[in-house]
Amino acid sequence: MVKTKAKTNTKSAPAKTSSSQSNSNCSWKIAVVDIMSIVNGSQDVATLRQNHAVRSQELSQWLQLAQNEVNNQTDQQAKQSLFQKYNAEFAQRRNAVNQMYQQELASVDQSITKIIMDEAKKLGYNMVLTKNVVVCGGDDITEEVRKLIK
Repeated sequence: MVKTKAKTNTKSAPAKTSSSQSNSNCSWKIAVVDIMSIVNGSQDVATLRQNHAVRSQELSQWLQLAQNEVNNQTDQQAKQSLFQKYNAEFAQRRNAVNQMYQQELASVDQSITKIIMDEAKKLGYNMVLTKNVVVCGGDDITEEVRKLIK
C-alpha cells in the first residue's frame, strides 16, 4: 500500500459569509394580509363576477335556442350537421367568455397586488405574507389595504 502525503495550503482563504450571516444585518419588518377578505370585499371583483354571470347566462340562452333549432330539424343528416356546427360555435363562445374572465381577473389581481405592495412599502414593510400561511407573527395590514381597494 502506497501512502501519499496531502499537500497543505499555507494561504488562508477569505472567510465565506453564509446567507444567514448576511441577513443578520438586515432588519425584517413583516406584514400579513387576509387576501380572501380583500378580494371578497372588492367592488371590482364583485363587478367582474356579475359580468361573468351575465355572459354565462347569455351563452346559456344562446345554447337553448341552438338546441331548439337542432331538435326542430326533421332531416337526420341536416340535424347532425346543425348539431356539429352549433357544438363548435358553442365551444368558441365558451372559450371566449372564459378567456375574457381570466384576463379581467388577472388585471384586478395585479391591481390589488400593487395596492398591497404600495401600502406595505409606505408603512415600511419589506415582506408581506398571506395571513392564512402565517401561524404567528407579522403585523396585519388588511384593514389599511381594504380602505384603498375599490
